[in-house]
Amino acid sequence: MSGLQTWLRQWWRRWRLAEMRLLFLALLVSVVAVSSVGFFTDRVERAMENQAIQLLGGDLLIRSQRPLADAYRALALERGVEVGEAISFRSMVLFGDALQLAQVKAVSANYPLQGALETADQLSAVGQATSRQALQSGELWAEPRLFNELGIQPGAEVQLGAKQFKLSKVLIKDPGQGTRFFDLAPNVLMPLADLEATGLLSPASRAKFIMIFSGNSRAIQDLHQLIDARLQPTEEILSLEEGSPTVSRSLDRASRFLGLAALLSVVLAGAAIALTASSLVKHETRPVAVLKALGLSRKSILLDYLCNLWLLALLAGVLGALIGFGLQFVLAQYLGSLIAMVLPAPSAMPALTGLLTALLMVSGFALPYLFGLVNTSPMQILQGVMNFNVPVFGWLIVGGLPAVFLLLWIQSGDTVLALWLLGGILLAVCVFWLVSSLVLKGLSRLSQYPQWQYLAVLRRSQRSSLLVLVFAMGLFSLLLLTSLRTDLISRWEASLPADAPNYFLINIQAQDVSGVKAYLEAEGVEANLYPIIRGRLVAINDKPVSSDDYAAGRAKSLLEREFNLSSFAEFPDSNTLLAGQWFNTQDKTGFSIEEGVGQLLGFGLGDKLTFDIAGQPYTEVIRSVRSVRWDSMQPNFFVIAGSGAFDDKPQTFMTSLYVDPVAKPLLIPSLVKQFSSITAIDTGAMLQQIRALMTQATFAVQGIFAFSLFTGLIVLLAALQSQKTERRRELAIMKSLGASHQLLKQRIWIEFILLGALAGLLAGLFALLSSNVLGYFLFELAFAWNIGLLLVGMVSGAALVSIAAYFNLRGLLNVTPIALLEG
Repeated sequence: MSGLQTWLRQWWRRWRLAEMRLLFLALLVSVVAVSSVGFFTDRVERAMENQAIQLLGGDLLIRSQRPLADAYRALALERGVEVGEAISFRSMVLFGDALQLAQVKAVSANYPLQGALETADQLSAVGQATSRQALQSGELWAEPRLFNELGIQPGAEVQLGAKQFKLSKVLIKDPGQGTRFFDLAPNVLMPLADLEATGLLSPASRAKFIMIFSGNSRAIQDLHQLIDARLQPTEEILSLEEGSPTVSRSLDRASRFLGLAALLSVVLAGAAIALTASSLVKHETRPVAVLKALGLSRKSILLDYLCNLWLLALLAGVLGALIGFGLQFVLAQYLGSLIAMVLPAPSAMPALTGLLTALLMVSGFALPYLFGLVNTSPMQILQGVMNFNVPVFGWLIVGGLPAVFLLLWIQSGDTVLALWLLGGILLAVCVFWLVSSLVLKGLSRLSQYPQWQYLAVLRRSQRSSLLVLVFAMGLFSLLLLTSLRTDLISRWEASLPADAPNYFLINIQAQDVSGVKAYLEAEGVEANLYPIIRGRLVAINDKPVSSDDYAAGRAKSLLEREFNLSSFAEFPDSNTLLAGQWFNTQDKTGFSIEEGVGQLLGFGLGDKLTFDIAGQPYTEVIRSVRSVRWDSMQPNFFVIAGSGAFDDKPQTFMTSLYVDPVAKPLLIPSLVKQFSSITAIDTGAMLQQIRALMTQATFAVQGIFAFSLFTGLIVLLAALQSQKTERRRELAIMKSLGASHQLLKQRIWIEFILLGALAGLLAGLFALLSSNVLGYFLFELAFAWNIGLLLVGMVSGAALVSIAAYFNLRGLLNVTPIALLEG
């Protein structure tokens, strides 16, 4: 018992050291960052698992962009399996002169086959489980957002297509809805029997056809195998075990991104741990010398210190996990609504990951210093000669690389990706380090001139560079997100012409084309109507091709769905011809392809493409390659044929047009009333929704990156603590030479205001550069200087660094020179 008491007394003595408390704080921030994100993503993953039994609305589901064969229904009924149907598409819901885009799902009377719909009679009411047969002919159920957008209450009469409906209930939960990310249209349920009366669907309309099955597990397994053998390329089968691949991929990418964002603060915390460990071993040199003189082995001393640090890591892991558990509710508040599902309680795994993070950080960034300490002889220690004269930055790289790699691998689950990310982090660190070192060296040289004497405070180049590096990286992540959230979309909108199209009209039926043209001409609106033909790419140069031929990614996604094909007479204004020749009046054969899709799927000029259009093959040779300005707000297509090429194929039409919202506010509602199949997409309203969603998401991500800024403050305090002996002597000498209290205070403020401002300036410059690079490649925007971003970076950096430094060092200003020298 006395041995344990002695060890605890030693641990308490070390805990009272400022270095130990800073080390604990750095570990705590790391664990909080990792565990808060971990708890949130774990809740999302568990929600997906818990929802799987109701995600499909049944036990098995087939979906396709084409009508499904009745043979599937017959197979199910033969085995006593219940069958339900649904058709999902987008259309306009009208109330008076107000209209709203909606995701409409026409369902059979027995929908859902699994789970229960929840509805309410009033917008403010709590949802109640509703029986299958409750949705009657002539009724719609809609999510609250539709009522709010149209400004109506349950019971209102609305128009959907050519039919009037009563919006009878508020739809609270649809088990067959699945998980939707960033959905811009509220969900609406209607009876499948009423669909024909709306006149909304034609053979060429874009819709998702769904068949749902429910029965005993043996019959479902048998049916799954039979359907799988008959499945067409355009069809996809989903079971409870498989879930939705698209949703799973989206969730996986989002979880990885949040986890890796949290690791930025962990990496920066490594610098704080290395600095505090370096300072800690200096405090412990004499105790270690005494222990060695008393005959204790290096192994015993090392084990003693390791137990101290691991206990510290354990405490940080437990407390950090508790704080992270609380903070994940904030993340859920910002991001949970974007994935439209109830999040259950998390498991304990994120807490274990947080604890592992703390142990890895201690082992990777502090252990090398302990080895250096215990491997030094008592005489060397007492003489102040240590075995680890490697700079702090060297220990950070050599000791921390394995730890950082392991953490990256845990978060990404991919060795290659972890190596790329590690390389990216090292590159960013080197760039920030190099730039800050060069700038500081240049500024310190300027101090030789009388008018720049105040820059002499920046002569501690190595430590100053580390401070600038860490703070700049923390600020950079926050400023970049701020720029993307507030500046990029605004600049893109400003780059568009004043009369750029603000509406897209889709699903215009072939028989309505002449009427729509006449209506728009009468209103003085210019618009070209373009045919849309749905075709699935099935062969390249007569060689069959499928999504299985490509690894997961955009190429695979393109081949899993149908292309929107079109035919043009004139070359599109928003395109540039790169190779080959455009169609002419004598020769309209062939395809014109967009450059990017050709590079992605591996075809180009002279290659032959075959599309399956309504079950019939259509083959042509590629005769030209185009680049496309996708941000032009004009109809653009990957593959275009000559004018009239698809006249005998099922097709709908689309157009984009500019409508003055002040002069012609009723033009679009009147058009949709007259031609009920048309879906009108208001790009202005859509951009507002996208901006709101981006704001919601980036605030949450900025909260994660804010950990890195807080970590920067810990690094600052750790660096100041490691420099206190040097600063104490410097202040003592200056006081002995007659320097006033005011002058010394002034020097501290100047030094750290300059360091903070420099860190903020570098962060702002790199954020501005990154934002402009993204703007150029995404929207082809010209470079633009955002001086406000630089000012925000400099002011915030100067304020945070100088205030933190002053409160840490002000105690030294009130001590006499003798006391300073004796300390």
